[in-house]
Amino acid sequence: MDKKSNEQILHANYVFGPVPSRRLGRSLGIDLVPLKTCTYDCIYCQLGRTTNQTLERKPYVSGKLVIKQLQEKLPALAAPPDYITFSGSGEPTLNPDIGGVIKEIKKLTEIPIAVLTNGSLLHLEPVRRALLSADLIIPSLDAASPALFRFIDRPHHSLHLSQTLQGLREFRREYSGQIWLEVMLCGGMNDEPKEIKRLREEIEKIGPDRIQLNTVVRPPAEEFAYPLSPERLEEIRALFAGRAEILPQACPAQPGKVYGKIDHEILSLLERRPCSFEDLSLAFGISGDKLGNCLKKLRNIGAIDFYVHNHTVFYKALRKAEKDCTIARRSNHAHL
Repeated sequence: MDKKSNEQILHANYVFGPVPSRRLGRSLGIDLVPLKTCTYDCIYCQLGRTTNQTLERKPYVSGKLVIKQLQEKLPALAAPPDYITFSGSGEPTLNPDIGGVIKEIKKLTEIPIAVLTNGSLLHLEPVRRALLSADLIIPSLDAASPALFRFIDRPHHSLHLSQTLQGLREFRREYSGQIWLEVMLCGGMNDEPKEIKRLREEIEKIGPDRIQLNTVVRPPAEEFAYPLSPERLEEIRALFAGRAEILPQACPAQPGKVYGKIDHEILSLLERRPCSFEDLSLAFGISGDKLGNCLKKLRNIGAIDFYVHNHTVFYKALRKAEKDCTIARRSNHAHL
């Protein structure tokens, strides 16, 4: 394959999917920041460690370009997605254009808009105001004690748990849409009874519409971030007196289809989350030799690699440093 063809595959795409979501059906993703630009460096993050931990809000990705890509994508879909979701490579509220992009999307379509956020910047009034036009906000709260917050979420040194809690409470008072609060549980850490009690008390002050319990399903940034068993999740759900729900480990959505070049679509998804062969088959409605050949092609150009987590093979997009190391390793093997 020539260099020009490789560059076409690796071209940035800020609108990706639709892909199956465990809670949102078929979700068309929007990415407003580069990989991995975030206020946190969570031990469980499926994208690996944060390489650009920052509180600086700036237009990392052009809002106009996102809208242009969305205008091209929507007419090509056979059916509208269940949600248009701001998620992907980092914390979307770091981009100050998010409010304007949400309003522009509202002019284009009636598809509901969801925002996945770690909630760390909701204490800022401009951030809360920017999200008011969205239909659904899914923030996270993983700990109710400062020490555990620091250990699990590894926030920017200027961030404090009190700010996150304050922001969530203030946003609930100002926002009339749905708030589904996610709690990511890691074995032997925030699943202890005392911490669950603290979490429950703080969540009651916030008043989300749903409490969603999650655990480490995909490969985490740190190997010591262990998942909870289904039985343990049920025990914790009971401690919330029936007010919490457990996110399913598998996506219930029907198989999707490819809306663009398959190599480009697969890479766009893998840049946002590691996927198994089954995940990709469900996302794009392809399997067997066709999917295998696409994955082999992307590996051969150094765009992706695979590894094993919890007895499952996952594929992931490689960052530049990882690509260089992978290509060098394969070159060395070729000369053995």
